[in-house]
Parts: sequence; structure tokens; C-alpha cells
Amino acid sequence: MASGLGFVIGHYPMDVFGEAASSPEALIEVDFLNGRVVRGKPSSSLEVAVALFAEALPEFCESNGAHAADFKVLSATFDTTPLGQRVLLLVTDQSGRSSTTEYRGVPLKRLKVLDGLGRARKKPRQVGAPI
Repeated sequence: MASGLGFVIGHYPMDVFGEAASSPEALIEVDFLNGRVVRGKPSSSLEVAVALFAEALPEFCESNGAHAADFKVLSATFDTTPLGQRVLLLVTDQSGRSSTTEYRGVPLKRLKVLDGLGRARKKPRQVGAPI
């Protein structure tokens, strides 16, 4: 979805970041399990794409060694900040464990932070409450 091409659902061009920037809340939050936008004002085309992602989720999970039923929450918040494009991915499993992972840039990548020895490492997922 973030790439703008929607390959998981075929070839379905979209601009989720552009729509987030023009939305009153300056973001688009997608609930992938239920196939709906829960925050932000999407176009009808993006609403259709989100529903198609939800339909494709079971097969996508299976091809990656998981099951859609493993998730209680699977959502992404797309926004554009002065530092560029950002996605916050929130995952909660059926036992209630949750994590939030932040991705930025083009292409989207996990942020890097310095560890105690000054080495660049991927920013850890935030366990529990969203960022």
C-alpha cells in the first residue's frame, strides 16, 4: 500500500500518503483485519483498496507462515511529517501482546538508532502501547 502500487491486491495504484496529507487529521489509519479506514478521510478508490487488502490478508498470511486469525489488531497509520513519509504498524496477537514498529522514508525502512557502543541498529519495536 505504501509503495502506491498495491501489488498484494494486483496492480492497484494509490497515493495513501497524499491522501493522508490532505485529510483533516493529516493521516490515514487502516484496519487491515476489517478492511476499513478508521481515521482520516480517504477517497472512494482508497476505501476499495483497503477492502481488497483485507480480502487478500488470509492468503498473504498463509504465504508468510501465519494465519489471519493469529491477529487481534493489524493496523497501519500513514502520515507525512517534515522528516518525510512515515508508517506506524500496530500488531496485537490473540493473546494480547502488541508492538508498534515505525517505518520512514522512500523506500520505507525501520529507523536506525545508536546503541550503547555507538553502532547503528534498527530502532526496536515498541512493545505495549502505540508510539
